[in-house]
Amino acid sequence: MINVFHVSFQYDHNLILDNVSFQLQEGDFCAFLGPNGSGKTTLFSLLTRLLKIKDGGITFHGKNINSFETKELARTVAFVPQKEDLIYNFTVFEIVMMGRNPYQKKWEFYNASDVKIVLNALEKTNLIKLKERMTHQLSGGELQRVLIARAIAQQTPVIFLDEPLANLDIAHKYEIMEILTHLNRNEKTTIAISLHDFGFACQYAPLSLLIKEGQVQFFGKTKQLATDPLLLSVLNLDNQFHIDNYGNINKINR
Repeated sequence: MINVFHVSFQYDHNLILDNVSFQLQEGDFCAFLGPNGSGKTTLFSLLTRLLKIKDGGITFHGKNINSFETKELARTVAFVPQKEDLIYNFTVFEIVMMGRNPYQKKWEFYNASDVKIVLNALEKTNLIKLKERMTHQLSGGELQRVLIARAIAQQTPVIFLDEPLANLDIAHKYEIMEILTHLNRNEKTTIAISLHDFGFACQYAPLSLLIKEGQVQFFGKTKQLATDPLLLSVLNLDNQFHIDNYGNINKINR
């Protein structure tokens, strides 16, 4: 479904991604792992065409990403950023309704079908009681769920999420991962999510892409990575650490 082949990218003379290749099939759930600065956010920006590919290529169902019309791509891929600064204050309902923009003509107002889809997205993200609340009144976890609800309302076969668990408490982290798992299993939505906590990857993502300094170090089953010392090496952790059966990285008591 998604084919990334020999993608490289640089800012000025600083190489960010170096010959990155992997494939995701329909219904895959993949964790993007790696230390800060490894190139994960840049990769997401290329996958959503926020940045233009210069070397290599990306295809969705065999079609080059550069060949998509803007609205066509927005009906194919939804993106949830790590943080979104909302310049204007909207209600939760209004933010989620923005996910319907790719299906509306210019100056067209939303219709009954759009409302039904948005309410369904709000139900799936446990936000229906907050639909009239203003965004500035939301907690970090609530706002993150709003952005995910907007992506769900976009009704794309693919959702990319860049560090959606950052700065959230443990309860909200699990809540979001459960929402994504339900979406993946019940609607076969293909999900790629950038994570820092390998424990969440082990619990929820059958596949993992491990990247360091712009190069893919591992792509395959997460359970296999959990037993591979490569993970600790890529994360710059020495032999004082180990990975337990739950994917948690712990320091060895000596």
